[in-house]
Amino acid sequence: MDRDRLERLEKLWAMDPSDPVVGLGLGTGLLEAQELSRARDVLETVIQKKPGYAAAWEILGKTLEAMGERDQAIRVYREGIAISRAGGFLAPEKQMSRRLKRLIRTTRIEGEESER
Repeated sequence: MDRDRLERLEKLWAMDPSDPVVGLGLGTGLLEAQELSRARDVLETVIQKKPGYAAAWEILGKTLEAMGERDQAIRVYREGIAISRAGGFLAPEKQMSRRLKRLIRTTRIEGEESER
């Protein structure tokens, strides 16, 4: 995402931090720009305001993964999957399930290697 678009989203978010669509766009842009702490803050706000917004759970999980916060990412994916199922949101559920499985598998493999 280019810097101009990110700045426009920042301005829109500042005017209305309760808009989940703007928050998701901003959080995604911040993740792409590697502004991970800010992305996490925005996405957590989106989820607080609209807990059923499955896509926000998915992007928050990706952000936490990028931050190296595996346990938190696993928790977020699990909650997001449950919310996606309850709301019938198949695409986010599928994406989060795939990422969760991979994350658990790599965590387990790294744990086994550290025991050697």
